[in-house]
Amino acid sequence: MSWIALICLGASDGARVENLLDAAVLLAADVEVAGVRAVSELYGDRHRPHRGGATVNLMLALEYTAVPAIDALERRFKRLEADFGRERDPRRQMPVPLDIDLLGGIDIAPQWQTRYDPGRPYLFHGLQQLALPALQGELAALAQQRGFRAEQNATGFYSFASAGFVQRHLREHADRTASASQRETG
Repeated sequence: MSWIALICLGASDGARVENLLDAAVLLAADVEVAGVRAVSELYGDRHRPHRGGATVNLMLALEYTAVPAIDALERRFKRLEADFGRERDPRRQMPVPLDIDLLGGIDIAPQWQTRYDPGRPYLFHGLQQLALPALQGELAALAQQRGFRAEQNATGFYSFASAGFVQRHLREHADRTASASQRETG
């Protein structure tokens, strides 16, 4: 049974956009990932500036071949963050080069980790860009329940690069990796 992980990547320091794209490539290349189901645009958040710059976010919906052990998956995310130079700050105040959060997953319907509220503006903004019917239904109900519209929520966010750009980047990297692999075995 496959499972779709809803992942938020964020960066507030250093090579923000490059770090998010490079991390997305690594996450999508995981042997347990069957494919990339959807991506958001790369978007900045004027609500959370650090060191004169924006926090940049990217949402990924990765299809796993089976439901992974959540603890093991989150440990992999933390190791990847460390590989990008992230240092843990117990006060959570310092800017970070990479943050990866597993918001939840979809088997039939979205299931959220209790520490993440999909109605938080920066999460909702990215999640509503993922063209997954079960997710869109859940987000529409959430917006109605809380009395806001997606376009109102988008105030304060701006695009760095489109979802199409992110998809092409991931596809081109996967194609290069496959070509290199064929040359090695060919």
